[in-house]
Amino acid sequence: MPPASTPRGAWRWEVSLVLLVKLAASAVALGLGFRAISDDDFARVVLAQAWAQEPRMDPTGTSWLPAPFWLSGVLLRSFGGSLDVARVAALLLGLGSAVLIYLAARWITEGQGTRGRGALAGALVAAVFPWSARLGVATVPELPVAALSLLALAALTTSSPDRRLWGAVALLWATLSRYEPWPLAGAFAFLSLLRAARLGPPAAGRVKLVVAAGIALAGPAAWIAWNHVAHGDALQFLARVAAYRQALGGGSGGGTLGRLLAYPGAMLREEPELVLAPLALWLALRGASGMALASVVRPYLLPAGLAAFQIAALSAAMVRDGAPTHHPERATLVGLLVLALVVGDVGARLVFSGAPGLRRRAGIAAVGLLLVGGLFVRRYFRLEHFNPRTDEVAIGQAAAAWVPEGQRVLLEVVDYGYFAVLAGLARPGEVVLDRSIDPRDPPVASSFLEPEGLRMRVKATGAGFFIARATEALEKVAGAPAVRQGAWGLWASSALGSPQVFGGESGP
Repeated sequence: MPPASTPRGAWRWEVSLVLLVKLAASAVALGLGFRAISDDDFARVVLAQAWAQEPRMDPTGTSWLPAPFWLSGVLLRSFGGSLDVARVAALLLGLGSAVLIYLAARWITEGQGTRGRGALAGALVAAVFPWSARLGVATVPELPVAALSLLALAALTTSSPDRRLWGAVALLWATLSRYEPWPLAGAFAFLSLLRAARLGPPAAGRVKLVVAAGIALAGPAAWIAWNHVAHGDALQFLARVAAYRQALGGGSGGGTLGRLLAYPGAMLREEPELVLAPLALWLALRGASGMALASVVRPYLLPAGLAAFQIAALSAAMVRDGAPTHHPERATLVGLLVLALVVGDVGARLVFSGAPGLRRRAGIAAVGLLLVGGLFVRRYFRLEHFNPRTDEVAIGQAAAAWVPEGQRVLLEVVDYGYFAVLAGLARPGEVVLDRSIDPRDPPVASSFLEPEGLRMRVKATGAGFFIARATEALEKVAGAPAVRQGAWGLWASSALGSPQVFGGESGP
């Protein structure tokens, strides 16, 4: 619900501006070639495609929470199961997230004597910083989840029980989408019950706060209960994540201190400008009359404190090797969004209300911050390795157009890029993987390493086609691929010929 103090015309104009800026940031990210953060992006699309073909309560049967697959699956089932549909849905969810973040900013600053343009400026900063721009178009749920979580934190800064209910509903979906909001749900429920205990008449307000606390905890409670019923272990998802991390060799790396600092370190490494901005602003505003930084940031103290609590909880879980995420830079997004709101709000005050000398000092601090972040931190400590999997997506989409429906396709598994092929093909039920490369499984050699093994694998699976890297050795056996996309090719299995010819032997 928009703030009651905001005129409807102003609200529409500001929301339109936020949407336009977010759309521009998304266009820039896509224009620079960004398509996916990791192979998880494609894996999630494939799982949603499978759910669209065969809906079920738990879409994956793994540790991944179900809500994003319910939503994506419904959209894919309604508008077509292609990767393009999934990407358009991700873009729309990114735009919706930007509006939720703006609404949260208005709730936080409402009644604090701050101007609406500060909240608007913060929402615009939150829409454009690099990780927000990327996650606004990626087919992963981190940005919508962080936006919903931020809205719940914003609800805690208000005295409205109705807004607490909205915040609880936001947390319900967030906690059924990602594990990072779980600590926030616990804090939200505790603070809501505490306020209910202290609240006087009318009783309806106390009832709403108690209901809000229950709704906030409903997501984790339901998932734990489901795991107990479906797997016989209420916390099997934690054991599964820990086992996967250890199989990857990440269980003990970095020692206790390294794991404890993994999340705050990721924030500094990936978004140095946002993390260092409060220090730069403090230096610029030190001694300035009428622009005390403490008074400006006071409305954000509760959301910032709860975001810090979330990071501390995740860090403690990582020390015990139970952190439910492999990407700390994305799990800290709520904290980064709070920082963005603060930076935007303070920046707007400097621009519109600061004295010339103060603006000059702030400008110098901003330039220094950009130099430190861009020329040093981002240059020497940048760790993300984005891979759009262009060839894999292209061969999958080509196969979707070339292979008749109902035909099985054998897919060479080189690395986790095979998910991109599956997402492009959009028929996960018709693809047979050549092997598993899950680090928890025993290692298996590829059938594509030698002709006889491939012939036997094709026969055993009944595949009418196969997709593989178009190597010189394979082309000597099967000829040129019917379709080639970069390093990958698609063949009809009949191209392998008879066993005698394929094996390099002459007939009788």
